[in-house]
Amino acid sequence: MFRLLRQSFVSLLVSVVVGCSVIAFLFQSLNPRFYQNNVADDNRKHQVNTSKSQTIQVIVNEKGQDLSDKVRILCWVMTSPANHETKALAVKETWGPRCNVLLFMSSTNDTKLPTVGLPVGEGRDALWGKTREAFRYVWERYQDEVDWILKADDDTYVIVENLRYFLSGFNTLEPLYFGHKFKAIVKNGFFSGGAGYALSKEAIRRFVTIGYHNASLCRKDHGGAEDVEMANCMEKLNVSAMDTRDSQGRGRFFPFGVNFHYFPGEIYADVHWYWNAIYYPPTQGRNCCSDSTISFHYIDQRTMYILDLFFYQIRPFGLVDNRPAIPEPPPDVNLTAPRWFAPPKPTTPTPPTTIPTSTKGTTTLKPNTTTSQTSAPSTKKVVTQKTVDSSSTMVNANATKKN
Repeated sequence: MFRLLRQSFVSLLVSVVVGCSVIAFLFQSLNPRFYQNNVADDNRKHQVNTSKSQTIQVIVNEKGQDLSDKVRILCWVMTSPANHETKALAVKETWGPRCNVLLFMSSTNDTKLPTVGLPVGEGRDALWGKTREAFRYVWERYQDEVDWILKADDDTYVIVENLRYFLSGFNTLEPLYFGHKFKAIVKNGFFSGGAGYALSKEAIRRFVTIGYHNASLCRKDHGGAEDVEMANCMEKLNVSAMDTRDSQGRGRFFPFGVNFHYFPGEIYADVHWYWNAIYYPPTQGRNCCSDSTISFHYIDQRTMYILDLFFYQIRPFGLVDNRPAIPEPPPDVNLTAPRWFAPPKPTTPTPPTTIPTSTKGTTTLKPNTTTSQTSAPSTKKVVTQKTVDSSSTMVNANATKKN
């Protein structure tokens, strides 16, 4: 009896082991297909989520986070209703959220972007008015929440971390503002509106509480060039237009795209208006731009996303940032450097015009044998003048005919 029970138990155990083996085999055969389907579902969900927000999530180290807390920047972006869903949206989905506060200033309210609808018109003639009202709006609502205020256009790309890094070397309680400096029109220079410019808290306070209501200091109507009018106002309010280059003289704020500044072409006076306008000497090639560059202008919507990809997603492995904790001061930190002037373009001498010699297929020019002996020297004189100056040749030729 005992032997029969033991045989039954052994048979049952063998059956259980074989059954489990068969089940395990079937599960493993089906499991890859199940896993692939679930991964595909997860990927589709991830794609849907990322399509809703194109902003690349950046992990900020302790040093960067510390600056974000200590150098609080409000960025207001000048836009218009026609650009709310294109250029302005690209700013919102790329560099904009890296500011401590991001505002879009327009002439209409748009709850989707959203925008601040200011009581101004649209067009170039209304840019100064929009700038006046935007700074007043910002000061009245955010003066205790931020340290610096950046104005940018909706086609400006800004590397906000580099802006914080640069501004960390300055005191926001001093009357300062920063950008890409031009030497024309305003005595102390003015900053390009397209490249963007940043104002200290003291500069904004003076603008809103002193200059905004005083027509003798700051223009009160909405006309005029925005960047020039701001410079006129800042100068009268004793706000310093600072040098924003790095210690090697390379720029940080740029009024054009990187192509123009990397490959500028001929740098001579009158070749391009830019060379007549800039305050400091330009650099080009690999030295065109500081390693802590802050902004580029005239960036279209697609390029905005591409720049964001290269700056924040594609990162060489093992790259170490050896920049000092606080940037070295600009070359003209005391604002004593003379203005730079582009050299004149060298003139290429006009090659002399020669009379062709007699060759096959070429007509030989022969002297007029009917001309008197007294007129021959005059003819020779005209030819000689022709080799020097074509315009004087015409004058002498006409004089010869009259004689």
